[in-house]
Amino acid sequence: MKTTLFTFIASALLTVTANNFLSAQPKAKTQIDLSLNVAAANPVNMQSYEAFKQSIKPLIEKMGAKQIVGLGEGTHGTAEFYKLRYWISRILIEEKGFNHIAFENDYSDSWLLNSQLNTSANLDSLMKKHMLSIWQNTETKELLTWVKEYNSKHSNKVTIDGIDYVYITADIEMLKTLLAKTTAANLLDSMTTVEKAANLQDANWEGMNKPGFNVDYEAVGKSSAHGYKVADKLDKQIAASGLSEGDKAACHLALLNIEQAFSPFYDEAMKLPEASRDSNMAYNASLIMKQHGAKMIIWAHDAHLAKTGIYNNEVGGTGGKILSMFPNNYFVLGSGTATGTFAATKEPRDTYTNAMAAYTLEKPIADSWEETLNNISGPAFYFEPAQFNPQKTSKQMRFIGYGPDSGIKTYDKTNVNDMYDAFLFVKETHAATPLK
Repeated sequence: MKTTLFTFIASALLTVTANNFLSAQPKAKTQIDLSLNVAAANPVNMQSYEAFKQSIKPLIEKMGAKQIVGLGEGTHGTAEFYKLRYWISRILIEEKGFNHIAFENDYSDSWLLNSQLNTSANLDSLMKKHMLSIWQNTETKELLTWVKEYNSKHSNKVTIDGIDYVYITADIEMLKTLLAKTTAANLLDSMTTVEKAANLQDANWEGMNKPGFNVDYEAVGKSSAHGYKVADKLDKQIAASGLSEGDKAACHLALLNIEQAFSPFYDEAMKLPEASRDSNMAYNASLIMKQHGAKMIIWAHDAHLAKTGIYNNEVGGTGGKILSMFPNNYFVLGSGTATGTFAATKEPRDTYTNAMAAYTLEKPIADSWEETLNNISGPAFYFEPAQFNPQKTSKQMRFIGYGPDSGIKTYDKTNVNDMYDAFLFVKETHAATPLK
């Protein structure tokens, strides 16, 4: 059971070491790789919003033609990645009609945050209650503050979504909010059973950040497997209830989130193959996209939003699955950096309360994409891989999760052409600033 507990941990941490990983490093180069078309690197002006908008205008035109745009981040804690994605999101909303921003955050937590975003509720408190610590920073707050102001002036409001599944108790809170409109006893009885299992699994998830904490895998496994069955039953009960179709759809997504979190235990008990975290996140995004007129921007790690996975496809690939469901309607922008600092936590499980601190990025390894791009003139630029890398050269690329490691174990050999439609590179970046 230990091997199946919370199977999405590996992809969240992004610290898996590939089997064929870096058998030897090549010698350092002192010149630009001649296989690359450096002239295809487009300078990016970060001095102001207006200057930035002008410098990426051709990129926005391509993004705006799609239904879903993935805005990736090479680390979960870089201020510039948040700032520039906020600016891109603002342009896409104001000029291209995008109306959803989905985070690599729990679906129900994001639903609860969105339900209070346009009220007088304190934004810092909402973020700390409903967003994982990697999003609890002043840069993300700047985006949400702008969305709140935008919504106050427009009838077609921007919705904040989540496509991940982390805390099951958030799903319970969302369901209770929706089911308050009905007094059906059978629904409430099922809710009690699911809530008990959710509390136990979430408590163990948080407990694993505490030194010396011991998980009772047998108890959690039995409870969560049973919770899955009852959640599935509850989903059918709600479908046959008198709730509105909109509320039924929202309940279904919350219950789907619950089943995704319980599924490692249920799948093991039933001897079923496990669905990957990336498959689930792509499916969640597709359900949100069923809303009339939806155009979605997704904020998540590069590895998830890329069209192919990394570490022998053990991690990532949400983007590829989205592309298969929305052919010709998905655009993904990756982002990377070479030097500076980034925010991360030493705790192994991502929670609402991880202690985030600034860490110095290690020097890029020889002949990596980071070293190569750092040798191109200008502080920041973007490129389209098809033009920039015509020979489809593969190099090692760094994928930093929410942990503090930025060394050799975070690299994987990557062909950027296969992964991204465009890539944004900022040479020197800084750690995101945690909320106080």
